[in-house]
Amino acid sequence: PKPCVVLIGMCIVGLTCLAVAEGWRSAVPRPPMPRVPPPTANFFARLLPPPPPNPADVYQPVLSVSGGLPSSYQDLYDTAVRGVLQSLETEKAVEVDFPPIASINARSDGSAASEQKVHEANARFALQLCGRLADSSVCDGEPVLVGCSSGARAALGGDALSLRDAKQALKICAGDKVVVVVSPVLDEEWDAATALVEPPASAAGLVVVNGQLSNGLLPHAYFYRPMSAFSAVTGGVARLYPGPYECFDASGERVELEVPLARQGARALPDTKGAQMALQERFGGAR
Repeated sequence: PKPCVVLIGMCIVGLTCLAVAEGWRSAVPRPPMPRVPPPTANFFARLLPPPPPNPADVYQPVLSVSGGLPSSYQDLYDTAVRGVLQSLETEKAVEVDFPPIASINARSDGSAASEQKVHEANARFALQLCGRLADSSVCDGEPVLVGCSSGARAALGGDALSLRDAKQALKICAGDKVVVVVSPVLDEEWDAATALVEPPASAAGLVVVNGQLSNGLLPHAYFYRPMSAFSAVTGGVARLYPGPYECFDASGERVELEVPLARQGARALPDTKGAQMALQERFGGAR
């Protein structure tokens, strides 16, 4: 029994000493613990390059401006030219984006005949645009006309330059020249086109006509996309700079519907899903 009593006594003494020590430590003032800052954004995110500029960053539409739905291709051309002239007053580089020909199948079936029709349609608009630009205050004399392919240059005529020749021409020509670039497709063509408004070329303005794959890289001076359902055109989405993207039914009546811009990397294109559904419902109800 004596060893047990000794062991118990030692435990009591030990616990008493611990309690006294803890009380002494709590009585002695201690410096405050350093405050740990709250977690912030990923540190490595700050090491990444900033996101590329996007047309959605500068999209501030004037709601009172509306181009309506085109009644014909000449009406479309006239409205698109008006959008270009208005946009170049404030923008350095813009796009126009619309189906060059009415038949979507003919545009995309890949045949040489259909490709030629697209080149000719783009050339009709581009030549009208150049004529209007030459008479405007936003361009000093004749604009520089660029075809991004041999087929585009053939349709545009003898004055059309390649992207490389346009860069050289802008280095030596005087005045505030506007460049009209028809249908760039590859990333290299888009890069070369947008570089024309930077030194050493330094064009006064750039208009891209019906570019592909990277369309939406620049603000839209004019945009038109027809909507269809039940094998019929139900209406379309259109924008005339500096107005908003708007939805119209087949009769040309404006549909009260917001058409937002959807970001796709450096590109921004109108999200037409809501317009498609609204027009399909309206068209189906009228059948």
